[in-house]
Amino acid sequence: MSNLIWTVVAKIIKVFFIKAHIEGIHKVLKGTNAVVVANHLGSFGPLALMSSLTHKLYPWVVQEVTNLKDCAAYIRKDFVEKELKLRSFVGRELSRIIGRICVQLMAYLKAIPVYGRSREIHKTFEISLSYLKSKRALLVFPENDESKKQDDLCMLNTGFIRMAKWLYETTHRVLTFYPVAINKKVRGIRVGEPIRFDPGAPFGEERMRIKEYLERSIRGMYRALEQDNEGATAAKHPRRAHKIREQAA
Repeated sequence: MSNLIWTVVAKIIKVFFIKAHIEGIHKVLKGTNAVVVANHLGSFGPLALMSSLTHKLYPWVVQEVTNLKDCAAYIRKDFVEKELKLRSFVGRELSRIIGRICVQLMAYLKAIPVYGRSREIHKTFEISLSYLKSKRALLVFPENDESKKQDDLCMLNTGFIRMAKWLYETTHRVLTFYPVAINKKVRGIRVGEPIRFDPGAPFGEERMRIKEYLERSIRGMYRALEQDNEGATAAKHPRRAHKIREQAA
C-alpha cells in the first residue's frame, strides 16, 4: 500500500464516515521520543485519530488484525456484529473483505501487534523500543475493559508506561506522553499538555503519577469538548439554547 493510497483511504474515512476536527496537534511530535495516549470508543477512536493526523504514528493494535488467519473472525465479532449489527451471510463476507484490507493497512502503518496476556507480549515491547530508539512516535489506546463500557470514564492499563523505564535504562532518553481525548458525540479530538517520565523517581510511584495525569487530562478534555460544543451551539442558535435551558429548569 503506497502513501497515495493511504492518503485517499484516510480522506474517505474522514469525509464520509468519521467526521472529526482535531485541536492542539501542533503540540505533538517534534523529533522527540513520544507516546500518544488516547481513549478508544470502539472503532471510532482509532479511525478518527489516524485519519485526522498529519504526523506519522505507529499504533499498538491487537495482534489479530495483523494476520489474515485471525483477522476476519476478529473483525466479525468486534466490529461487524458488535457495531454494524450484521450476523448473516452478508456479515461474514463483509468481515472477510474488511479483514484483507485491514491486514494490508496494518502492514503499511507498521502497526505493532499487542499479544495481550500471551507470553509473546515481550515482542510488543521489543518492537516498540526499537521504534522509540529510532525516534518514531507510538500511539496507544490503553483503556481497560471497564472503561470501555462508559465513554467518559477513561481508566487506563499501565503496561505501556514501562517503556519509559526501559528506554531510559538503554538510551538515557526521557519519554514524553501526550494525552488525547476523542469525543464521538461532538466529533472532536483534543491534544493535551504532555507529561515527561522522571527517571529519578521510584518507578511504582512514577507509573501512578503518569497514569493519573493522563486519565485526569483525557477526562477533562473529553468533557470540555462537549461544553465547548454546547457553547458554540448556544452562540449560533440562541433561541434553541434558551428553550433547552428552560426545559432543563
